[in-house]
Amino acid sequence: MSRSVSLLEELAETDDAINLNRRGYCFFAGSDAGTKALERFGVQASSFGAGPLRRHDGSAGRGLAEYERSPANGFRGPTGLDLVYGPELIQEIYPFVTSKAQVMLHARRCGWLDAQALGRAMLTASGGQVLRGEVVGFDTHQGAVTAVQVQQNDGVAVSLKCDAFVNAAGAWMERVNKLLEAPPLPLKNEVHAKVILNDVQGVIPQTAPFMVWRDQVDLDWEEDMKEFLLELDDTATGGMVNSASWLAKQPGGQHLRPCGNGRVLLLWEHLHRHVPVPEDPEMPISDFLEMYPELCVRGLKEMVPGLGGYVEGLGKDTSVDGGYYTVMPDGRPLVSPHGASNAYVCGGTSNAWHERS
Repeated sequence: MSRSVSLLEELAETDDAINLNRRGYCFFAGSDAGTKALERFGVQASSFGAGPLRRHDGSAGRGLAEYERSPANGFRGPTGLDLVYGPELIQEIYPFVTSKAQVMLHARRCGWLDAQALGRAMLTASGGQVLRGEVVGFDTHQGAVTAVQVQQNDGVAVSLKCDAFVNAAGAWMERVNKLLEAPPLPLKNEVHAKVILNDVQGVIPQTAPFMVWRDQVDLDWEEDMKEFLLELDDTATGGMVNSASWLAKQPGGQHLRPCGNGRVLLLWEHLHRHVPVPEDPEMPISDFLEMYPELCVRGLKEMVPGLGGYVEGLGKDTSVDGGYYTVMPDGRPLVSPHGASNAYVCGGTSNAWHERS
């Protein structure tokens, strides 16, 4: 991962056309168990090469003297990880975070970028061109792919000769894999939906990092709403609204980040992990959980109490968009030769925040 970040930094070195930042990922916990879990994660990540682990607990009167704040822009900054203890120090850095937070783990050499700009930069650097269409078959000779058959969006069929073929089709990798008559891939698709919140109340600064709440959360329903959610649940008849389960404590992992122009992305993958995805998934996704924006807000106000102001008043310009996470059973990427002597797979690269057995 460190090498991948280095390559991105090289690409951004001249003019940062990909808008790479290093605000970091901040994980928060408000329980003793959560604190211990983030401590273990920090120690392990550091031992794997993520850089030094620094602890800041206000001892010896130093406060945050040795904590380096992340730059709002640019991709130069601290490496390693920082553990910050106590609500006073945490709120000194991020005043909008709850006073319930006992610890913050700040992973430093990470952030986000403009994915479309990255694609354009890579395309320009490679001298390649975009061909819009669908892979419909392959020509092979002596166990090697010699050409890829493509049905273009304009209806014209073309045959692309090649020396190697890479299946990086994401949620549709298995479809392409079958066309190559290769052994099945151990991949699973999960719905990945994000809420685009127009933060008219200015709750989340646009300079904030990627932020994750680690602990379980109670969604704090009114009594009449609890009855409604029990009636709304349609999972017994094959539906996707598992609202009866929302009355119990929910797993953590809800997260957010600013995305420009006063907007904030809210995500909570656990809310649609039960939704079955067909083997050949559709795109764009037409059915999202109608209450997903409210559920994200209810979950995230545990970390950022100011978001509670949106529970009863999400504007019409708040929207839901998304696609799929394609994952391996162990959560690791699948990068390997597969299916022919010159064919490869590159997938399962999801970074979904949840623990896997």
